[in-house]
Amino acid sequence: MTIGLDPGLRTGVKVSVVDQTGKYLEDTAIYPHAPRNKWDESIAILASLCKKHAVELISIGNGTASRETDKLAAELMSKHRELKLTKAMVSEAGASVYSASDIAREEFPDLDVTVRGAISIARRLQDPLAELVKVEPKSIGVGQYQ
Repeated sequence: MTIGLDPGLRTGVKVSVVDQTGKYLEDTAIYPHAPRNKWDESIAILASLCKKHAVELISIGNGTASRETDKLAAELMSKHRELKLTKAMVSEAGASVYSASDIAREEFPDLDVTVRGAISIARRLQDPLAELVKVEPKSIGVGQYQ
């Protein structure tokens, strides 16, 4: 199981849990950073989700507040060693474009666009190519003339 963290400051960190095949299981939002600063509560929520779903991997998007969110994941791992978690930073390139696309709406019609983004971030750690092919190449920002 993988937990995807889509970092944010004011809007909070969007959290989604997917199984080994990338199937969506659960989502929530946490607010560890300013202005709300609910750091300890956020760690407790993440620990609870990790225990409930037997999460092994934490995938963190590399956008706004990613370093702060990485510190949150590191503290979660040190306080809850029994969970045996591994964390990794993944590229968010094109994730927001995918989450607002027709493909994403078709796959997750009842989920908010921000949750779809967190799902994509979790899946990018599991199978990056399978996620990237869902995004128009011009939206990824690669190549000679970005």
